[in-house]
Amino acid sequence: MYKSPAWASFIDVKIAEGVIAAVSKARLSKYGMLNPLSKPMEVVAEHGRNITLCEAMYPALHMLEVVMRNSIHNAFAEHYGSNNWYDQPWLNDSHAELVAKAKSDLAKQRKQENPDRVVAKLTFGFWCGMFHHSYESATGPWPKLLSKVCPRVPKSWRSRDKVQGRIEKARKIRNQVFHHECISKLPDLRVRHRELIELLGWFSVDARQHVEHLCRFHPVMSDHLEVSDE
Repeated sequence: MYKSPAWASFIDVKIAEGVIAAVSKARLSKYGMLNPLSKPMEVVAEHGRNITLCEAMYPALHMLEVVMRNSIHNAFAEHYGSNNWYDQPWLNDSHAELVAKAKSDLAKQRKQENPDRVVAKLTFGFWCGMFHHSYESATGPWPKLLSKVCPRVPKSWRSRDKVQGRIEKARKIRNQVFHHECISKLPDLRVRHRELIELLGWFSVDARQHVEHLCRFHPVMSDHLEVSDE
């Protein structure tokens, strides 16, 4: 039996076997399910630890997605003189299609179209894609709006391509968490979380501080599975 974390102490053989049947052996393969030396309780405990780590990553991911899109929207609306800046011809075809889909989804839901609702409907991939090199042009937003969108980016990172690189790393770990993939085995998970927090601070120092106050990532990360001697 496990004595730490607290939730692990409730895992017994019956629960472990039931969880494995419900989740599937294939899904649990990354947690040692296919290792003949692994025990069902160990596998389920490792899977549970991954769930708690994904949960602990959520505050930073949540705030980054919302703050980043709002920072882009506000800076672009001011620069282009319109809250509907996403309707302008400098957007590439793939982004224009995502805007059209967002509007279509609002229409299907019988919601009145307005910039706030369109912005909220656009995917995280859309906002990450706004840092694409094709937008570094005379009519595009970069590099002239970088200081508006990311007012606290360090001088050594103050270029569109460097910011995009950090955002792409954030997008990758975000997709791993939201698609329920195994992140507990990543050797640099602490680094990835720290980089998320740093990136959030580039957009908003206050948002970063707020997340740091409520985030449970480090305690969860440090609370390793511990087997009872009994």
